Amino acid sequence: MPDPETASESASSESVNEPIEELRYSELVPPFNDDLWLDRLVRPLGFGWLSDRLPGDIPPSYIYAVIMVVTLPTIIGGHGIIEKGDQAFYIQNPLAVLQPLGIMAAVFGARSLRAKYHRVLYEMNIEERTANPTHFTNIIPKWLPWIFVGLLVTANYTQVALRGGPLGIYRESGLSAMLGWTVANPIWTTMTVQFAVVYIGIVFVAPWRLWKSDVGIDFYDPEGLGGLRPIGELVKHAYYYAVVGLIAYALVLYGPIVSAPGWEVATGTSLIFTVVWLGAVATVAFAVFVLHRFMHREKREELHRLRMLEQKRIDTPWDGNSYSPQESDDDVVDDLRQQMDRVSSTNEYPATFSIWSQLLLSIILPKASQLLIAGL
Repeated sequence: MPDPETASESASSESVNEPIEELRYSELVPPFNDDLWLDRLVRPLGFGWLSDRLPGDIPPSYIYAVIMVVTLPTIIGGHGIIEKGDQAFYIQNPLAVLQPLGIMAAVFGARSLRAKYHRVLYEMNIEERTANPTHFTNIIPKWLPWIFVGLLVTANYTQVALRGGPLGIYRESGLSAMLGWTVANPIWTTMTVQFAVVYIGIVFVAPWRLWKSDVGIDFYDPEGLGGLRPIGELVKHAYYYAVVGLIAYALVLYGPIVSAPGWEVATGTSLIFTVVWLGAVATVAFAVFVLHRFMHREKREELHRLRMLEQKRIDTPWDGNSYSPQESDDDVVDDLRQQMDRVSSTNEYPATFSIWSQLLLSIILPKASQLLIAGL
């Protein structure tokens, strides 16, 4: 017969462990299955039909990216081989394969980042910390992707016009080049825009809305980061995605230097890379700066509030020699001082050498890669 005391302890242990089992993080956060801009764009084109009939929950944008990245280079490159007997482009410049692969990865990366942001909102418990949670759930304005598409497509067809239009490109470089400029480039644009708008939403829109919101700081955060570690980490991860894309972009632009000695890269090409790199650096710098200033502001305001409450319970708040609370308020003053210590100990993101070093290294790496490859 079991010992009643042992049985009681066992039951108590089970009751303690039950909530821990129930509070598994993966079960607390619902999966992110919303359509992104590119999903909504391609769903009516038949990719939604394919998505509904394939096993698993595959977004239409994934199917679109895979089909386009496989078929377009095959059709365009294959036509060049048949039409002119050219050597396959990817044999001439093997690093150029990073362009379609990178563009496809941008679609997957965009959804990955947006799903991470979805988890961040749950980690930060945004719904209970602000009166307007939709301000954070909808971080991509509906007009933003179309602005990007309009600018990039306009720039592409301006280049087409400067080269004599589609017929001029056809006469100069053949049908493959003409299809690349007039068909493939606009399709690649839709994929890169999907990543760009998610990236801008995370590193620009979300921090700015946090600054203007009533979310505040969680000074009881055991990590000492005011409950903002999730969004700070996400900003870093978003920039790491951009860094990988920039390095791949550098390899595509300067790949011919590696495979074809004597190849010279136009000044405009280097300028475009530098502008894109500076734009990425500016966005992550903005996000880090806003997060830092937000935490700095919230800490100072909370310390000032607590200090004012303390002063009301001190007989001579400005005289250090006789600074003492009223007898009836000893416990209250002790509690206020503990709260001030807690607020003061909260770090302001980015708070550690590790975070700063990671950010600085990721900022330098793309430009260093470009200069290294260009110098070969």
